[in-house]
Parts: sequence; structure tokens; C-alpha cells
Amino acid sequence: MTMLDILREMSRGNVSIHPLLERGSVVQKSWGLLYEIDDPDCDRRLGVYDDGVVPMGPIYRGLNSSAQSIREIFDKHSVPRHIKRVAPFSVVIDKGVGECLEKAVLVQLAAQRRDQSFLINGTLAEDGDVGVTYHAFNIICRDGSLFLLDAQNPFSIDERGNIRHYIMPVKGIHENGDVMVPEEFRAGRTYSLW
Repeated sequence: MTMLDILREMSRGNVSIHPLLERGSVVQKSWGLLYEIDDPDCDRRLGVYDDGVVPMGPIYRGLNSSAQSIREIFDKHSVPRHIKRVAPFSVVIDKGVGECLEKAVLVQLAAQRRDQSFLINGTLAEDGDVGVTYHAFNIICRDGSLFLLDAQNPFSIDERGNIRHYIMPVKGIHENGDVMVPEEFRAGRTYSLW
């Protein structure tokens, strides 16, 4: 069984691994807060690019991280559904705000037009930190190889503001859910599917 087969199998019935986002798909932001994909082409509002091209720069620069603005989206634009609040995802683009999940959704929408890709609502641990944080990222299969993309946390930004995006080859998936990348690309990070 290949890593791609493992991801496909793990995504069945798992609300944390999304192999495809389409109109009406629901993605969990946090407990009680959900986004519904109301426009599966909303990533195209970030600019003109070919199908399957993931516009990492526009995604990173186009959404400003603001917890308060994201709360306002749910306060002003969401509707109650059972005990949760559901907001249309396109409001993220309209407001220009987003954190890891919002950026990972945009990566997924762009990437899935060409490649098998997965939006992962997992965790991120950084060497030296105590504990882990919930974190959204993507795994994309391009030309038979898997790559981990983190649209929120670039690999580096130089003094001139040039961004080296975190797009790293995946060596495997550990039985504990950790995504294994070559050591020279870890940058002190451990990404996990759960």
C-alpha cells in the first residue's frame, strides 16, 4: 500500500482529512465553528494562475492573521446549525483574513484541480516547545511524489522579504500519524495527521 493509498484510506469517515472540497463541504475551524465551502473557485480571487498551480505567495500575503477578524466573520456572517455556527468560506477572501486553516483550504481548492491533495486538520509540534498545537496543512501528490505544504509557516523569510515556502517531500507516515520529511527540511517541526 502506497502513502497515497494510506491517506485515501485514512480520509474515509475522518473529518480531519479532506481529500476533496466542493460546494457544500464543511471544514471545522474549531469546536462549534465551521466553514462551508460556498464558492469552490474563491481561490481564483487571489489572482490569475493556471489550473493546479498553488499560489503560495498570494495565499500567504493575501490573508492577514487576525483572530479578532475571524471571530467577527462568525459573529456577523454565520448561521446556527445544530449547536455549531457555520460561516460561508468566501467571506475569508472578502475580508482578507485567515490563519493556517483558511490558507490550507485555499491551497486545497487550488491544488485539487490538478493533483490528488489532502487538507489536514492535524497538529504541529516544534522542537523545544512543550506540547503541540492544532494546525492545518496540506499533502499534495505531484508526479507520483507526496509533498507537505504549510501555507501559514514559511521555511524562511530573508531580510528583503523573499519567502521560501514550506513545501517539503514526504518520506512516509509513521504509525503514530507523524508525517516524515527529510531531516534537513524539518526545520524543528513535526507535523501529524492527528
